[in-house]
Amino acid sequence: MQTKIIFISDHLSEFSEFLKSDGANGCNIDMMGHAEANRRHIFQNYYDLFVIDLKQDWLAIPHWVFEQMQHHYFFQFIFISDSPLSKEIDDILNVNLFKVVTRAAAKESMTELVEEYRVYSSNHRFTHLRQNQVTSIGLSNLVGTHSSIKGVNKYIEIVSKTKSASCLIRGEIGTGKSLCAQLIHKKNGLAMNRFHIKNCEGATTNELLGDLFGVEGETEIYGPKRAGLLEKYKMGTLVLRNIEKLPIDVQNKLILFLEGRVYSKLGSNQINESDVRVIGITEHDLEWFVRHQNFNSGLFYRLKAFEIHLPPLRDRREDIEHISNYYLQYYNNQLGKEISAISPVAMQMMNEYNWPGNIKEVKNIIERATIISTTNQIIAEDLPANLQNDSNNRHNSEFLGNCSLKELEKIHIQHVLVRTNGNKSKAAEILDISRTTLREKMRIYSIEI
Repeated sequence: MQTKIIFISDHLSEFSEFLKSDGANGCNIDMMGHAEANRRHIFQNYYDLFVIDLKQDWLAIPHWVFEQMQHHYFFQFIFISDSPLSKEIDDILNVNLFKVVTRAAAKESMTELVEEYRVYSSNHRFTHLRQNQVTSIGLSNLVGTHSSIKGVNKYIEIVSKTKSASCLIRGEIGTGKSLCAQLIHKKNGLAMNRFHIKNCEGATTNELLGDLFGVEGETEIYGPKRAGLLEKYKMGTLVLRNIEKLPIDVQNKLILFLEGRVYSKLGSNQINESDVRVIGITEHDLEWFVRHQNFNSGLFYRLKAFEIHLPPLRDRREDIEHISNYYLQYYNNQLGKEISAISPVAMQMMNEYNWPGNIKEVKNIIERATIISTTNQIIAEDLPANLQNDSNNRHNSEFLGNCSLKELEKIHIQHVLVRTNGNKSKAAEILDISRTTLREKMRIYSIEI
């Protein structure tokens, strides 16, 4: 029986000897580039072996990998990479990861590697029989290298090991509070069908009491008979979004549950137990609600025992480029595009912007730019007007009133080059100078496009 292989690489010519050689006999090999892999439905085919050539590390794992992991037949991955795979890839693939080899080793012995796989497969022997496979997929940590995010990631690890201990996550809109709660859940090795987010805003006291604790029999006050979220998500995680909006009667009943881990359904005296972890998330300083809005202080201090504060993006600007590149690769994967980078001018604009919407705003802007971009880079014109206006205003206020004519000339030349996508002939025409003069000025001012 032929071994069915898919070889995914943007540099297939480097492996032409293997692909054409007799060493590939007994193999049926499909070949495609990384972008093409995202456009095609790999999930609809059955491959024994995936050979993935990584010249650029995956910041965002392609969606087809997640789809492939839903298959229940046996398949293996060989990664060609000169650096170690991320923990996220390792966790997702688990026992399906056969080998990670360097580029030099792959070029020299690709045929032998495939043969080694075929021997192990035919004898039902596999090199990485690891246990405790993670049952959910996605990011393994919050993206970023700033010390505050490194601290949050370490604290997530600590909180996740406490099993059912409740906690509080706070931060501005778009800072990743829900993702943080998911990571706490996932690091317990729990499936995402044991994870639920309940919005506390806009619901009445009786609706929330019924939804959380359940109703034993249909009543006019609490509605139809139903199981509550404390029952549905036993051995899981219940996230209460906008917890500051939780009505006081629900707060009082919830703190009694958290103290004893027992509760009664509405309309019943029967005692029930639940080990569900309760996580509260809020954009506000919950202590202010204790002092001024009569928020239950017992519930506040119970949640605050494990508190995670997610800083705004403007306080960790060095992460803007890292997060932007992560989402660029993510949307390249999703949309099957091949945008290689964010231009220096566009990146400067992003670094100077204050990001009131934080990470969620970065994600939305990079998605938009990836969709509308017509070049192999995201340039300034691909960014929304508010970023361009913010950057221009900042530039004007910080430089124009306090700089020399030479500095003004440099700034103007840079802007014109950006507008013309680096076309020197068009830029020279707009500036009303010769192309030779423009090149000389670019040399003097160290302008690179």
